[in-house]
Formats: sequence, C-alpha cells, structure tokens
Amino acid sequence: MEEMRQFLPLKVTAAGTDPDGIVLSGDRWRLRVNTNWRISQAGKLILSSSTAGDLSAGYKLEDIVGDEIIEFGVQAREVGFDLSVRTLRGWVLEIFSDFSYGEWIFSAWQPGDRRQTPIFDLEGPVVDGLY
Repeated sequence: MEEMRQFLPLKVTAAGTDPDGIVLSGDRWRLRVNTNWRISQAGKLILSSSTAGDLSAGYKLEDIVGDEIIEFGVQAREVGFDLSVRTLRGWVLEIFSDFSYGEWIFSAWQPGDRRQTPIFDLEGPVVDGLY
C-alpha cells in the first residue's frame, strides 16, 4: 500500500454505485470496491453498502465528489490488509473483504491519459509482505 501513497492527494471527481459495488475516481485514478464498505466521520456512520440505496439517508455516495483523498491506511489485518481511505473533510471509507482476492482494486494512470492506461494497479486485500 505504500506505493499507493505516492499518488496522494487524489481529487474525487466521480462516485457511483452499481449492483457489484462502488467506484470512486478522479482524472488519473479509480478505486473499485466489490465488497462491503462503510463511510464514517468523527466516529459516526454516514453511509454503508447496506444503506447506499436508502433515499431517506442523510448522505449519498456522490457527496464525496469534490473531496480529496489524503490518506491510505489499513483497516484490518485478518484477511490480508483491507483498505482504509481518509478524505480532507474527514470521511473514512473502510472496506471489509469476504474473500482473499478481488475485493477492491486501485488503478492509476498518467494525468491526461484518455485511454487510462494503468501505470499502477493494486488488488486487495493485500497479502502479508506487500504492506
């Protein structure tokens, strides 16, 4: 995960959900999450994979657009290293893997590359020794 930090800070320009999970992205990166997740702020749950479709929720995933990712960290070490993402506004995205591979992927490309040819990919949860 240390290699991911070289791309920080990352401006969030798009966020969305689909039946498989969520995608956060910017002009030179994308984070795809295919498992359970939650977003909290100051210790309070804001949004989760269970509540993302609830129109009565006070927040929606798209509210993260315009924010900046300033920190990548480790959320848990039980099944590899699950990702934790902190934003400038203080939102924390935590990922909870159900399997030992393919639960999330972070990709980055050169700024301005319209084809989005990856110069870096990391799929998680990350196994011991890659942290």
